[in-house]
Amino acid sequence: MLSIKNSDKLAIQLKEKLHQLPLNQLASRHGFMKRDPQKISPIYFLIALFITILTGANSLSSFATTIGLMGGFTLSKQAVAKRITYPLVKFLEALLAHSLSFTIYNKSEPIYQNLASKFNRILLHDSTSIQLDSKLAKHFPGSKNQNHKPIAVLKIQAIFDLLTETFCKFNLSPFSRNDQKASTDIIDIVNPGDLVIRDLGYFVLENFRKIHDKNAYFISRLKYGTAIFKAGGKMRLNLLNELSSNNKIDINVLLGVNEKLSVRLVAIPVSQQVASMRRRKARRANRCNPSKEHLALLGWSIFITTVPPSVLSVEEIVKLYKCRWRIETIFKSWKSHFNIKDVPNASVIRVMTFIYANLVFITLFQTYVFLQFYKQILRENGKQLSLLKITRFFNNQIWAIILYAQQFHRIQEQIFYHCKYESRCQRTNHTQMVMDLG
Repeated sequence: MLSIKNSDKLAIQLKEKLHQLPLNQLASRHGFMKRDPQKISPIYFLIALFITILTGANSLSSFATTIGLMGGFTLSKQAVAKRITYPLVKFLEALLAHSLSFTIYNKSEPIYQNLASKFNRILLHDSTSIQLDSKLAKHFPGSKNQNHKPIAVLKIQAIFDLLTETFCKFNLSPFSRNDQKASTDIIDIVNPGDLVIRDLGYFVLENFRKIHDKNAYFISRLKYGTAIFKAGGKMRLNLLNELSSNNKIDINVLLGVNEKLSVRLVAIPVSQQVASMRRRKARRANRCNPSKEHLALLGWSIFITTVPPSVLSVEEIVKLYKCRWRIETIFKSWKSHFNIKDVPNASVIRVMTFIYANLVFITLFQTYVFLQFYKQILRENGKQLSLLKITRFFNNQIWAIILYAQQFHRIQEQIFYHCKYESRCQRTNHTQMVMDLG
């Protein structure tokens, strides 16, 4: 069993981090707090938001009750409603930015030393969408439904560092701002030595060049229809012919008629089962039948990258790209256990309050709860902790956690027993997959 002393330190550290946040300064700067609070302090407000998020109790009455229980006073829902205004949204937005910057500039040692020796950061960029009440369609326009009625959809763009398992940036936008438009979001934060991994939705040659110009690397699947030229830049490459005569390829090419972006193109064949599944999806997704060439290329995993062969082999590129699914697992944990999809049917101010508070909680939880437990159990027992299981644990046991906060070793003991990855011979978990690289 892990020591009580270590778990007590963890509990104290988590509380200290919450109190270290400049809540009063940020609240005052953005107009949420205009004088010293007599009842509703920013920290009470923030913790109450976290609890309502985890419990799914999004009514104003529940929120007022939670604050009252913490502060030892009674509070009306009308008093709470008066505080949920635009300055609160700006306060939470600033708090999120501060939490992210604090994480970035005070980051701990990378978890995966095998890849940390090759890259400064491995940035996963992806998005998730949340449907809102249709009355908010003018604020968050989405695509129209089959009845041609407007739909409100909010999109969260997230950038996540795989090496330290921490978030770097969030961006909220309407669904109408697609991933291709959002592909520029990463340019401002990418640094020399970083590796960017994104899916086809972010495929923009101009932005790949910008990443390269900042002395960073990228890995992406190749978008069908992109013009490919041989290294000289004059002759087009017939990719299907090239693949047909090789078991795998690893060549330097130029992409784009005008851009002529220099990249490394790698490809390996997929199983017949995977190829058949891809072709079924392609036929369903296209109104007209996909070409024979397109269907044939779906029998291959084809990637473009600027990572040299001396750093990553073809097989390692394929494996590392699969780690992009880490951010999909994170989105699943948000929606399944942190209730981020259960947005209150209310005004745009309340919706933005809910989303920003949720993202602040997610950032703090990822850094100061999940990572602390993750590193400790890995160091002491050599076991790996499941993100989905630990988020489910906190969602289901939030009141027990609050009641037994002073005896945090009880919580830790339950987490280490119930939230580990199960041993499976035929399935590799995320940690094993990353550690097998390099």
